[in-house]
Parts: sequence; C-alpha cells; structure tokens
Amino acid sequence: MQKLPVLIAVKHALKAIVSFRDNGVRIGLLWMLVLAALKALDFAFLGGAILSDNAPGQDMEIRQADVVFAVLSTIAVSSIAVNWHRFILRDEITPPQKIFRLDALVWRYVGRFLLIMLIVLAPLVGISITIVNIDPAAKSLLIVPVAIAAVYMMRMWISLPAIAVDRRDFNIMAALNATAGNNLQFAGVLVLNFLIFFLTVFVFGVFVKAAGNIGPVYMKIAAVVLSVPANLFLTLFSLSLLSSMYGFFAEQRKF
Repeated sequence: MQKLPVLIAVKHALKAIVSFRDNGVRIGLLWMLVLAALKALDFAFLGGAILSDNAPGQDMEIRQADVVFAVLSTIAVSSIAVNWHRFILRDEITPPQKIFRLDALVWRYVGRFLLIMLIVLAPLVGISITIVNIDPAAKSLLIVPVAIAAVYMMRMWISLPAIAVDRRDFNIMAALNATAGNNLQFAGVLVLNFLIFFLTVFVFGVFVKAAGNIGPVYMKIAAVVLSVPANLFLTLFSLSLLSSMYGFFAEQRKF
C-alpha cells in the first residue's frame, strides 16, 4: 500500500506549472478567453453580478445563465484536462487543431466527472436533509460528512486522467482500491488545495475591489480580465495535481 507524500505531490504540481508554463498557456489560454468573453456578455446584457455585488446575508440567486455557464465551464475545463493530462503523462504536444478538442475522450471525461459528483452528492444531500430535519440547529455537524465526501471524491477523481490517456481499466473502483489507506493524505491535499485556492481568490479580490473603488463598471472589467490568469492557474494546478497523483498510484511513478 503506497502512502502519498502530500507536500511533495503539491510541490510537484506547482513545479509542473512553472516548468511547462508555455505549454499550459498554449493549451488553456484560448478556452479561458472564451469563458471570460461569455462572462463579459453576461455582465453586459444578462444582469450578471460578482460576489461583492450581493449585500451581506443576501441569498445568491441562481439564474439559468449561471447554469449554462457552469455547463460550458465544465466542458471547457474537461477539454483542457485531456490535453494537459496527455502532455504531462505522455509528453504529447497538443497540435493547434486540438486546442478546442471536443472528441470522445473529452465527453467521457465530462461524463465520469458528473458521475462522480452524483455518487458523492446524492448520499450527502440525503444525510444533510436527515440531520436538518432531526435538529435544525445541528447544521454544524454537516462538516463531518462533507469532509468525508470531499476525500472520497478526490480519490475517485484519480480515475479522470486515465480517461485522458485512454486507459479503460483504471475506473472509479480501481482508483478507490489504489488509493486505499490514504484518507488522511487526501485530506491533507484538500487542505493545501484550499489554501492555494483561497490565496489566489484573495489576491484576485483585492485587485477587483481596488478597481471597484473607481466605479462599478471598472470592477466588472477587472473581474473579467483578471479571471483569465486566475482561472488558468487554478485549473492547471488542479489538473497537474491529479496528473501527479494518478502517476503515483496508477503508474507507480516517483515524484
């Protein structure tokens, strides 16, 4: 049973982004520009808002445009993922005509991602409803099942790079078997992943708020422009981390 070296895995993922930044930009930048353009159109014509537009305590309204954007983002990230995984794990240079790839590998990637989300969220929703119905004041107890669900979800996500490299034998169950005994290690990965995400979003928010001091229009312009490098970094980091952990557990690679 292999034990994941958490800090080394995260460091390896960050090193991959720095070392192969040119390829990362080439693979992911155009997709991020497309998503930024769609968000700009949302701001301009569909009443889109950023988080800071909501008053404290005000519930966020989920619009049809938000759902559509989430679906398109999932497809875009899956397309980037297939190309990036293949580059990291197989040294495959993505040709220009495949930057916007939407082939069978991408749709299988989307399908497995959604399947994993369903596997994790279905029982989580049931547990949440049960706890709230028993004692509405016990919502804080939800942190336990949420944490457990997050760990198992990440363990199952290790099967995603297998789709990118067209390896059909390493499915969700194979990923769970390969990562058995690593729940604490994956919890550590989640904590570090959250810290990197938080720091990135914090820096993003500082610049967006500074632009907002000039005027609300400038805030939205800054949000759109800065979303490109921020989302590209977070996407490549997450995918690099998955690639690293897949290589460790599925292909017995060393960091």
